[in-house]
Amino acid sequence: MLKHQVVLKILFLLQEKKFSQRKIAKMLGVSRGTVSAIAQGKRKIMRYLAAREDANFVSPQGPYCRCPGCGAKTKMPCLVCQLRKKRKEEE
Repeated sequence: MLKHQVVLKILFLLQEKKFSQRKIAKMLGVSRGTVSAIAQGKRKIMRYLAAREDANFVSPQGPYCRCPGCGAKTKMPCLVCQLRKKRKEEE
């Protein structure tokens, strides 16, 4: 099982769209299949978020749509926007 920090980093890098999935996999030392599965929503992200002691995240539900905050195509509420908000609060 991946550490939750790695999964969160993959999510952030995917949303930023600066690097290819292959480059992200190489940078973080994971397989391209892992990055692809996270990008396609085939991995259960909530279990990694729940591993954090202070996880106050709302589970995404409903159909896929564009997030008004970051523009990603995701189920709402957007996990990436929740993570960014949490990161700003911690700073």
